[in-house]
Amino acid sequence: MAASSGRIVCPRCGANNFDTASFCWKCQSPLSGVAPTMGNPPPRAGTAEAGRAYVPPTALAGDEGMAKRAALWLAITLPYVGLPIGWAFMMMSDNRQRQQIGKFCVLWSCVAMVFHLLLLFVGLQSLTSMLSSLPSLIHSLQGANGGGLGGGLGGGLGRN
Repeated sequence: MAASSGRIVCPRCGANNFDTASFCWKCQSPLSGVAPTMGNPPPRAGTAEAGRAYVPPTALAGDEGMAKRAALWLAITLPYVGLPIGWAFMMMSDNRQRQQIGKFCVLWSCVAMVFHLLLLFVGLQSLTSMLSSLPSLIHSLQGANGGGLGGGLGGGLGRN
């Protein structure tokens, strides 16, 4: 997962960058010569946290129940969109709570995708049966109109 990959902490702003980055995503300063870290980023020098041990935030502000309901509705209504969004939450987030929401969204997207494909199959079956009955409907309309579909207005011309 993303937590095990090496990270580079920007010496200028303290932002967490991937170890493959050449420039900081936040302040665009060059990251050449900065060694990647494998754990939590150290506190920036010159700040109040520099003397204390760094403790990462446990969770971001937000309602987990609301996030799960949103993930469920996204997965059920648009499973083809919910699946990649859930994967992104699972793979690109270092926050355990967001990873759990991503797994929840991926699971329900897969379940909803099965039902969407089942409904698509049933819809195509009814469409093919309707299209197969179309030639007999056209033939019955031709017989009722006296030999043609356009024989209603000018059909009596030329007859005695």
